[in-house]
Amino acid sequence: MTVITVISLSGAPGVTTLGCLVASTWPDPGPVLVVECDASGGDLAARFGLSPAVGWRSLSAAIRRGGPMTPLHPHLQGLPGGLQVLVGAGEGAPLAADTPEARVARGGPGGGHGDGVVFVDLGRVSRDRTDTGGWLEEGDQAILVVRDDAAAALRARDRASELLDRTEGRIGLVVVGGTNFRSCELAEFTGIEALGDVAFDPENAALASGASGGGRRFERSRLVESARRIGASVASRTGEMVPQDHQVDTAGIRTLNGRVAPPGAGRTSVRSYRSARRAVGRPSSSSLDGVV
Repeated sequence: MTVITVISLSGAPGVTTLGCLVASTWPDPGPVLVVECDASGGDLAARFGLSPAVGWRSLSAAIRRGGPMTPLHPHLQGLPGGLQVLVGAGEGAPLAADTPEARVARGGPGGGHGDGVVFVDLGRVSRDRTDTGGWLEEGDQAILVVRDDAAAALRARDRASELLDRTEGRIGLVVVGGTNFRSCELAEFTGIEALGDVAFDPENAALASGASGGGRRFERSRLVESARRIGASVASRTGEMVPQDHQVDTAGIRTLNGRVAPPGAGRTSVRSYRSARRAVGRPSSSSLDGVV
């Protein structure tokens, strides 16, 4: 399974919502799972009326009884539309990426280690390397979610070198809003590659976070479309097959037509990683020029 971590550096820019949207619109038809590993935990259960007892807690108990071959499926719950999630255990440190629970989770819903994607919601990441349980370092790709304000831009630049080191360059950023600056500008400012921009769409963001409503207007929204584009961009960096054309059904049911490998598919190259490291702190000729 491909492991993709989703993080922020401060506040609440929409990590959980974006992670679920990108997972729902993922361009590959294989199994997709969202694992809630935020130290605060519990967002998905609260938003969608899921049981907080079925997830990490029940999986841990099952492994204590039955060992590391415990199946994952009984501990998953479904969001509207069918996306499978493993809800968090609540307050406390996240379970480490090398624990038996994590190994079962990385096996995916089918219990095997074949094709598929696991999105790991880590929430806010501090400088303490223990606060992510090793998921950030072990993941195949990381998505950094940043709001489009000056404070967030400065924080991203300040943490860029650290994040590039921790992920060995396997990280890209997205900007939520895009009114003050876009992801390409922030990429130049920080040295972290741009994955795309998330449309400022409060109404549909609320629907994606559990509010009632939706339908065709939601699935055709700018928010869902931006999540689809970000997913395609991430897939190209992890070596996943990206379809030439795919449509998104309500709440994330995917319908795909054809599959082709995009040019340059694969992990971030050593050359691009080194280029990004050199770019950190380089002056930018963008709307971020006034940010010091």
